[in-house]
Amino acid sequence: MTARPLFLHRSSLIAIALGAVQLMSLSSVFAQYGASPTQTGLFFDDLRARQKAEKAATTDDTRDGDVTYDYDSGVYRANDDGGDTMGRRTTDYESAREVSRPSVRSGSSAFAARTVGDYTNYAGQYTSPTGFFAPTYISDPFLSGRRNVRLGPINVGFGLYQGFEYNDNVNRSGTNPEEDFISTTLLNIDANYQITQNNRLSLSTAIGFDHYFNNPDLAPYGGGDFVLNVLPGSTLAFDIKAGPVYITIYNRTSVRPAARNDFALTRSQVFGVLQNDTGVAANWRINSAWTLAMNYMHSIASPLDTEQNDGVDPVDDTNNFGRTTDSLHGSLSFSPSGTWVLGAEGGITSLKYDGRFNNDGTLLNAGAFLVIPVGDKTYIRLAGGYQHFEFKDIATLADGTFPRIGPVPATAAPLTNEDNSDLSDFYYGVTISNQLNSRVSQSLNFGRESSLNVTSNYITSNYINYGMSIIAWKGSRVSLSGYYEQAEGSGGVYAQELSQYGLDAYLSHRINSKITAGFGYHFGRTDTNAVGDKAIRGNFDQHALNFDITYALSPKSSMVLGYRFFMTDVTTGPRFDDQDFEQNRIILGFNYNF
Repeated sequence: MTARPLFLHRSSLIAIALGAVQLMSLSSVFAQYGASPTQTGLFFDDLRARQKAEKAATTDDTRDGDVTYDYDSGVYRANDDGGDTMGRRTTDYESAREVSRPSVRSGSSAFAARTVGDYTNYAGQYTSPTGFFAPTYISDPFLSGRRNVRLGPINVGFGLYQGFEYNDNVNRSGTNPEEDFISTTLLNIDANYQITQNNRLSLSTAIGFDHYFNNPDLAPYGGGDFVLNVLPGSTLAFDIKAGPVYITIYNRTSVRPAARNDFALTRSQVFGVLQNDTGVAANWRINSAWTLAMNYMHSIASPLDTEQNDGVDPVDDTNNFGRTTDSLHGSLSFSPSGTWVLGAEGGITSLKYDGRFNNDGTLLNAGAFLVIPVGDKTYIRLAGGYQHFEFKDIATLADGTFPRIGPVPATAAPLTNEDNSDLSDFYYGVTISNQLNSRVSQSLNFGRESSLNVTSNYITSNYINYGMSIIAWKGSRVSLSGYYEQAEGSGGVYAQELSQYGLDAYLSHRINSKITAGFGYHFGRTDTNAVGDKAIRGNFDQHALNFDITYALSPKSSMVLGYRFFMTDVTTGPRFDDQDFEQNRIILGFNYNF
């Protein structure tokens, strides 16, 4: 992946700072649906959880190790509804993980290689705490809680966020930083209409706009004066109960800035993207032991403001990121006693890119999973199987640079990724969640899998991350998380090998009934090595500090003041001396829940 020169294409300015960052820190999960078995499996977990929440439970009453902190008693308590869905993602460690999670205006470079091909969300190192069918409510600073109103037969929840940010290095530059004041307005809407006893229509969205006061020209789309944001996960869904079958017809839409990282710091691309997922999912309770779930999804990702620029290398053309996928996946589970689940999972995805830089292909995976509760405080999820990716070979054209044939002038950029690699490999994933005691909760995830890349056909990663949340004293929480990832691109002239590791820590304390304060720290190191002859190598360290103080104005409203600091030290690589940078952000936010 190359170190690319700065060019003036609006949707590709390096490290553009635009987006509703206060509410858009979701780690990248669902644009890799159909490619990553682990992330595809999470969809079915979310589907089962959704139908359970709708009181149309189709899963076995197995429990997970998820817990909730009770501030009144100062300890963790197991969720007591007796039926948390296995596979649910804990949120106990989110405060620590928020420090390093990449976003458009953030200086963080803690991207995950295994999800870098997901340019509609942020490729963070940790699994998302939010689900497929709801927009991102974990925020920076966060919008929490919703109040319901009733409009005739329709239940509606509204939440308003208004934020102002000062950023002294919007473009993450070590030589020419640009500062700006940014306004963000967002309205969360959560509405549902119970049409009949067995039919339910629901809408869940967060919609708003950004405004850059000083540099609207930095906007990746929309002109910069009022940039529309529809957060990922915004969903219109129709739930149907037909005998033992529960069906969800859904449409998810997002309009927002997207970041493509190539592990070269300031060479990141930021551009606008429209993402739309339309699908039908069904869960059939065959009998008391067997359950079959199926999902078909048609997904379109379309970059915005993609006017051609003659000075842009093909690898930097945002048209490369437009793609269409059609996926059919299923999950068959067996749980005779309701205490453990054994299942098979798999599916097929057709992939087609709008541009010619990346290769179209067909993605298949098949495997098995096992979910085991250990007592009422621990659960273990094991999954493993086989992945097969088959891509179309690069067409040979008369132009010797498409693909390059033999030596070419140094100024000639390849017109494709020059990768003819296919994949036949195993995958596995392990998740262990545990409440150690009333004050300590922990989670461990590790695995290996392949997923889509942006400058080669795919990327294969081995990863591990761990989180621990500790109640040190009443009203406090210490959250610790760490990660390690080793990854390698499939081939072509931009292929890289890289390894990354990092640590995140956060201390929060409820000072009194109205004031909560928190402080966090992140350290991350990334080492990259060039494999292809156009790839870049380089190593860098990053330090980050986070501080938040929240004041509850009333049960429905709060003010949040946040400070973010990033310091990046590039130790080796081309032009590494001028890539060191610092970034300071001050964020003032107001939340109101109707």
